[in-house]
Amino acid sequence: MNNIPSNIIDVFEKLKIEVTWLHVRWKIYRQLFAHSGKRIDLLNECASTFFYVIQETLIDEVQVYICKLTDPACNGRYENLSFEQLQRRVEDQGERQLSADLRKLLDDLYDKSQDFRTWRNKRLTHLDLNTAMQSNTNDLPVIYRQMIEDTLRLLRNYMNTIEVHYCHRETDYDNFHMSSSDGEALVFMLKFGIRYKELLKDHKLPFDDFEQSQWWDA
Repeated sequence: MNNIPSNIIDVFEKLKIEVTWLHVRWKIYRQLFAHSGKRIDLLNECASTFFYVIQETLIDEVQVYICKLTDPACNGRYENLSFEQLQRRVEDQGERQLSADLRKLLDDLYDKSQDFRTWRNKRLTHLDLNTAMQSNTNDLPVIYRQMIEDTLRLLRNYMNTIEVHYCHRETDYDNFHMSSSDGEALVFMLKFGIRYKELLKDHKLPFDDFEQSQWWDA
């Protein structure tokens, strides 16, 4: 049963969608690049430059998304869809204990996201001149995978604290089901492609066999 107050529900539901797709991006990243060394070798064997770009793009986008969600409720006269926006609405509802619990999570979330915000401001959404003119990024904080994992855990806790309070349930953001269309599905097809290449090389299939596929001219 959904008992979230009307002044909270719209922002909560929109943020829920954003948090869900943020976790989808991170899940695909983990499936492709955090599974094993052998999987990295497979990706490099298939299309090393392409997967390098995908790896960089995904981890950059996840950082930017975290920064968006932890932006202030307003920038000047423009309002943001952010956790601080949601926090204001919970506080306006007069839920003192809930507001205090959420504020603690939000403060921890801000602390965890500071290094991502530095990257966003210096490289990801702006090009700081001094940073851009350097040949490396040694002056920027090192981003580890566990830092993102810890931050996403706080995001989930914040959202689920609200959902448990009002609806007595929580959302399993970390295990969003993508059927057969995620990173694992791609890896499965890459394995097939590598095996097909091996069979061609061993002359177990005619070289022009791929022309029999409906996709050969795609």
